[in-house]
Amino acid sequence: MSAQSFSERQGFSEKQWYSERLAAVADSDNAPDLVLLHGWGMSSAVWRHWLPLLRRRCNVILLDLPGFGRSPAQAALTVDALLDQLLEYIPRNSALLGWSLGGNIALAFSARFPGHCRALMTIACNPCFVAHNDWLPGMAPEIFRRFQIELGENADMAQRRFLGLQAKGSDGERQLLRWLRALPASPTLPTTLSWGLDLLASLDVRAALRASALPAVHIYGSADVLVPVTVGRAVTVLAPEHWVVEMDRAAHLAFVSHSELCWQHLDRLLANAKLLKRPRAAQREKKSVAASFSRAASTYDTAATLQRAVADNLLAIVDAPAGGIVLDIGCGTGVASAELAKKFSVVGLDLAEGMLRFARANVVDENLNWLCGDAENLPLADHSVDAIFSSLAVQWCENIGAVFAELQRVLRPGGNAWISTLGPNTLHELRTAWSIVDERIHVNTFSAHETLLNAVQRSGLTLSLWREDNVVMKYAELRLLTRELKALGAHNVNSGRPDGLMSRQRLQKFTAAYEAQRAADNLLPATYQVYYLHLTKASAMQ
Repeated sequence: MSAQSFSERQGFSEKQWYSERLAAVADSDNAPDLVLLHGWGMSSAVWRHWLPLLRRRCNVILLDLPGFGRSPAQAALTVDALLDQLLEYIPRNSALLGWSLGGNIALAFSARFPGHCRALMTIACNPCFVAHNDWLPGMAPEIFRRFQIELGENADMAQRRFLGLQAKGSDGERQLLRWLRALPASPTLPTTLSWGLDLLASLDVRAALRASALPAVHIYGSADVLVPVTVGRAVTVLAPEHWVVEMDRAAHLAFVSHSELCWQHLDRLLANAKLLKRPRAAQREKKSVAASFSRAASTYDTAATLQRAVADNLLAIVDAPAGGIVLDIGCGTGVASAELAKKFSVVGLDLAEGMLRFARANVVDENLNWLCGDAENLPLADHSVDAIFSSLAVQWCENIGAVFAELQRVLRPGGNAWISTLGPNTLHELRTAWSIVDERIHVNTFSAHETLLNAVQRSGLTLSLWREDNVVMKYAELRLLTRELKALGAHNVNSGRPDGLMSRQRLQKFTAAYEAQRAADNLLPATYQVYYLHLTKASAMQ
């Protein structure tokens, strides 16, 4: 399975649906979970265009319905069984968003399990897809039956026609159709397609709409030929407390053609449902981190004794077939990237442009490419690298959950990631000395063991190795340590750090407190808590 499902991470034994969790790009611990359900004939790949907007404020959970995308087919699956299985993948207090058939399923789920979710959004959803005497906005039964026959006679042609209908009438119709046709292929059995159509025809969720007490918004496109905008007007009568939005010149894929507008309505819904918490103040600003390391580029290698040793230790456990593509996150001056380039094609990525300028000027190899980017929002396509190497870089990231979610996303199935990072006990001697002076933040703080393990588990990656080393560096004088930290660009970049110059009295108090920690060898210790992780991404459906 390419990503561990929510049910697996929660201890369920069954592994039936493909599920992938992508953390919010900022403060994922306080972000709401948003579960996405796709429509007939499609897969979770259809959401990819919208993900950067969704991940601004949400942890996104992608699901493939049974038989679609990367989920195995389940013969003759009933609606009740489908909803019972779905319960395993939807966290409590999450928001549920369904498009087309996915909207019908979302409404049915909210009625079967009231109180499980906190908010509901549907896009291009007809609560009773096939018209009845008491529901005229549905598709005419004879047209629906004709499409079922076409599907049975030539499934490929029927699907191509369906793609065209989804884009028809939209702003940028041709571009939208090209985008649809370029989505990753996910062959679906004709029996699954027929099952999906039967499901669409049988799901009459008008009663669920009437009874729903959830904060909800329903979006319809004025140009949609599959679910006409008149459906939205009928939904207004069924659920007058819900918001119904008509989007001008939108077809069946409003979240692609009108992505920003759809996001604004979702953002409003989440706020109304009280799912958007007050953002946590950033521990460290990315600009400060990037600027600090950029300034240190020319001096970094002269001071990086520990960093080279840790990188060498990590390189020693890299075990991947030669010739693949390796992403080096936090490549710095490119020393480790150059070693990796002896066996692999390497993309060296760093947040600090100054580091990359230095690397480009001093490390030249045809197997090396350099890229400026953020580990919490990698500028790379899904499943685009065979392995990831990152030595003493991810501890500088603000949102560790987003980091591991991004590793999972860009790794190909069966890929590996080798990571070294620093734990919270790092430089505890420095922190102790400053605590004697005041309560301000003077020393960088890093994620605890439990925080890292939780982030790995939520990402869907598997932890194959965890090793902890406590490395004690020794200095004859305190100024040698502080000078080294400055040369590395690793001085304090946390918010809440003191501003301005330190008074002589406070500096003397700090120095005396650190001097009191001299060891028996008459040297000053500085401890680094180093974690080594080997992570794997599953290679096939379990």
